[in-house]
Amino acid sequence: MNKNFSDEAQPGTSDGAKVFDFREEIRRQKRKRVWTVSMLAAGGMLLGTAIGIAGINRSSFAASTQETPRHTFAVCGLVRRTCVVDGDTIWLEGVKIRIADIDTPEISQPQCDAEYALGIRARDRLVVLLNQGEFSLAAIGNRDEDQYGRKLRVIMRGGRSLGDQLVSEGLARTWTGRREPWC
Repeated sequence: MNKNFSDEAQPGTSDGAKVFDFREEIRRQKRKRVWTVSMLAAGGMLLGTAIGIAGINRSSFAASTQETPRHTFAVCGLVRRTCVVDGDTIWLEGVKIRIADIDTPEISQPQCDAEYALGIRARDRLVVLLNQGEFSLAAIGNRDEDQYGRKLRVIMRGGRSLGDQLVSEGLARTWTGRREPWC
């Protein structure tokens, strides 16, 4: 017999009539909904935590790896996952990297039109160089990050720094520890 039915006679009913207890059924449905929502929330938090841990481990691995698999680089837009910001800053699998051995002209806050134009050329050339094949990232010095939280790395291919290639093409300068004007 369903517990929501009562054998007791209710006022206004004939003896022996069974009455459905709507209040008890509503309480039962409410408990079931609360339990279901609680289980969904707990499962979502568990899944989110697992994905977050996997993402953190993947990102920290990406910036310290020696050989990188082939990636496709483009100029960065709103989403910055694997792209080129300017001639000396890239994103690789969600990790921001400053190319540590060079300095290139600014494109976000140039001091003159010539600096901006050269900065665009350096950025576009870096996109081409990165897309030409696999490369490795090497730490330089004893600093892992710069003051902006970018990983400091030298990008190498075939024993040569891609930064050195930009320098040889007149699109960058060897990093001396301080910025020099481009105008």
